[in-house]
Amino acid sequence: MAVGVAVGCALAVTVPALTAQGPQGGRAKALPAPVRAGADVGLLVIAAVAYWQLDRQTAGSGGSGAITADRGGSLGIDPLLVVAPALALLAGTVLTLRLLPPVARLAERRAASGRGLPMALAGWQFSRRPMRGAGPVLLLVLAVAMGVLAIGQGASWDRSQEDQADFRSGADVRVLATEPGMDQVARYATVPGVRDAAPAYRMSVPLDSGRSGTVLALDTAHVKNGLMLRDDLADAPPRTIVAALSPKTGTDPGVRLPAKADRLRLTLRATDLKAEGTPDPDRATTVSATVQDRYGLTYRLLVGDLPLDGRAHRLDVGLGQAAGPLRLAGLDFDTRQRMGEGSRNRIDVTSVAASEPGGPFRASSVEGLPWRTSMLGTGTSEPGAPGAPADPKLDRAALADGRLSLVYGTGYTLPDQWNGYGPLPTVNIRLAPARPEVEEIAAVATDRYLKSSGTRVGQSADVNLNGATVRVRITRSVRALPTTGSEAGAGDPARDGGALLVDLRDLNRALTGPTTDPVAPNEWWLTTAPGAAEQAAKALRALPDTDPSQIVVRAEIGERLRDDPLGAGPQSALAAAALAAALLAAVGFAVNTAGSLRERGTEFAILAALGASRRRLARLVAAEQGVLVALALLVGTALGTFLTRAVVPLIVLTGEATRPVPDVVVQLPPHQVALLLAGVAATPVLITAGLALRRPPRAATALRAQGGE
Repeated sequence: MAVGVAVGCALAVTVPALTAQGPQGGRAKALPAPVRAGADVGLLVIAAVAYWQLDRQTAGSGGSGAITADRGGSLGIDPLLVVAPALALLAGTVLTLRLLPPVARLAERRAASGRGLPMALAGWQFSRRPMRGAGPVLLLVLAVAMGVLAIGQGASWDRSQEDQADFRSGADVRVLATEPGMDQVARYATVPGVRDAAPAYRMSVPLDSGRSGTVLALDTAHVKNGLMLRDDLADAPPRTIVAALSPKTGTDPGVRLPAKADRLRLTLRATDLKAEGTPDPDRATTVSATVQDRYGLTYRLLVGDLPLDGRAHRLDVGLGQAAGPLRLAGLDFDTRQRMGEGSRNRIDVTSVAASEPGGPFRASSVEGLPWRTSMLGTGTSEPGAPGAPADPKLDRAALADGRLSLVYGTGYTLPDQWNGYGPLPTVNIRLAPARPEVEEIAAVATDRYLKSSGTRVGQSADVNLNGATVRVRITRSVRALPTTGSEAGAGDPARDGGALLVDLRDLNRALTGPTTDPVAPNEWWLTTAPGAAEQAAKALRALPDTDPSQIVVRAEIGERLRDDPLGAGPQSALAAAALAAALLAAVGFAVNTAGSLRERGTEFAILAALGASRRRLARLVAAEQGVLVALALLVGTALGTFLTRAVVPLIVLTGEATRPVPDVVVQLPPHQVALLLAGVAATPVLITAGLALRRPPRAATALRAQGGE
C-alpha cells in the first residue's frame, strides 16, 4: 500500500510538470496548464478540509482518528481521513512548481551579473526552461518530505510509548500489595536493584457530580523520580509538585528504639485497686504495642497478657526484620469486664527496652514526651449500681520518676445484658505520645477533579477517607496524574472524576485520633538503579506470598506498547513509501540529466571546440542540477517538518485507537534528518557527476548530425 501511494503521488506530481515543456527551440511555459488553472490551490483546499475533519474527530482523549463506528457499533475507516496526510503531502509538493519561475528569474539575474561562463550558461538555461527539471525536483521533494515525516512519526511514536509507559506505571516498579506485613515491607527496600521504596494508598471517593474520584496518598519523601510526571502536565517541575506536599513537621513522636531492633521488652505492673491485697490470679489485661517504621507506617503487635497481681512482669515481642529505625508509638490495654462487679485498675510502665540481633536489651527513655490516654471501648454498664463506677472511666495518667502510670475503671456487665455466649465485653485503654493535631493537609488535584468536585486551586474541601472526614487544601493543579484515570486503565471514562494527590504520612497524621486509625498502604512504588528494574522485578516475584501479577514493571509496559501493530504499521508504511519515492527521484534525475545532456550535445560540442574544458562543462551541469537538488532538499525539508508538526499528533494512537495520554510530543531528531538529506541527495549528485564527466561529442560530428548528414 505504501509503495502504491508513493507511485501514485509520483505520477500525480510529474505529469503536470512534463506537460509544461514547450517547443525545443523556444522559451518554455512558466507553469503547467493545470497549475495555471489553480489545480494546486484546489488540492490544497481539499487537504485542508480533510485535515480539519481529522483534527475534529481526534479531539480529546477519546478521539479515534480515522477509525469510526456506525450506529450498530461496527468499526470502520473513514477514507477521507485516511488520505488526509497524503493529500497534504501531495498539495505541498505540487505547490513547489510555483517556486520554480521565481528561482529561474533569480538565476537569470545572477547569471547576468556574473563573470564565469558555467554559471552564466546555467542561469540562462534555467531561465529559458524552468520546467525542464520539474519532474525530478518534485520527486525529490516528495522523497525528502516523506522521509522527514517517517522520521518524525517514528521518533514521536517511540517517545509517546515511553510517555504512556511512565504514565501507566508511575514508578520503575510498582507492587500492588494489600496491607503487607512488617517483614515484607522491609524486604521491598532491600530487594537487589531497588534504591528506595515509597508506600502508597489508593482509594475511590464519591463526588457530588455523581462521578468517582481517586485519592492517591503517596509517601513523597521517598519518591525519587518525580512521579514520572511529564513536565508539560503541570505548571511547575514535578519535583516542585511533590515537594509542596511534604509534611511541614518532622518525625512523629514516640520512644525511639535501636536502629536494628528485632525484639521489644516491656516491664509492666498491673494492680486491681479494689482487690484490697487479695488479687485474682486469673484476671489479666491484654497488652498490645504499636510500633512505627521509618515510613511512618504503624503496626499493632500482640505482646501478651499482664496479670492484675501487682507484680512487675517482663513481656517480650519479636519485631522481625522491620524497616528501622522503629519507634514505640503506643500501648493498648484490653481488660475484660466482670459480671455484675466493676474494678478499678492501675497500670505502671516501668521500662521500655529493645535489643538488636544477638545483643543485649537497651532501655529507652519514655521521658520528654507528652503522653495522652484515651478509652476506645466502653463495654456495658449499669448507672447507679452500688459498689462500682457508673461507667467505664479513665481516671488519670501521669509520668513520674521515668515511669508511666494510669488508673481506670472498667464498669461491669449485668446478666440480662449478656446472652451467655462468647466473651464478655472489654474496655480498651490506649496510651500514646501526644501528636499535634493536623487540621488540614495539602493536596494536588487534576483539572478533571476540580471540574467534577466544583473546587478550585487555593480552596479547602472535606474528603471522606477511611470513614473519617479529612480537610484538604488544594495547593496546585495538574492536567493528569500518573496511574490514575481511565487513561491509565483505571476505571470507566464516563465515571472518572479525576484524582487527588496527598502525602501518606500527612494523611495518617490527620487520621490518627481516638476514633480513627491510620490507613495501611496497598501499593509500593519502587525506584530502581538504572537498568536494574528487571532484576528487581524478578526478585520481587520470587518473594513468598507475592502474586507475580501484582508486580507492575514500567519497562514491561513499554515493551507491550512498542509491540502494538497499530503503531508499528504506519512506521513501516511511511518508511517504505519514502524509500520508493527516493528511488523514483534517483531514476528521474538520471533520466532528466541524460536527456538534457543528449539534447544539448551540440551546445557542449561547440563550447568544447571553442576551448571550454571538460571541467568547465562539468561545472556547468553541476550548477544546473545543483540548484534543482538544493531547492528540492530545502522545500522537502520544510514541507516534511510542517506535516510532521501538524499530522503526527493526530495519527499516533493507542492500541485502543484513542489519543494517548499524555499527548504526543513531536520529535524530529536533527541528526536523522541530516542523514536522510545526505542519503537522498547522494544518488542524484553521483548520477549527475557521472554523466557530466563523460567526454562531450566532437563538434564536427555534432554539427553533421544536426545538419542531417
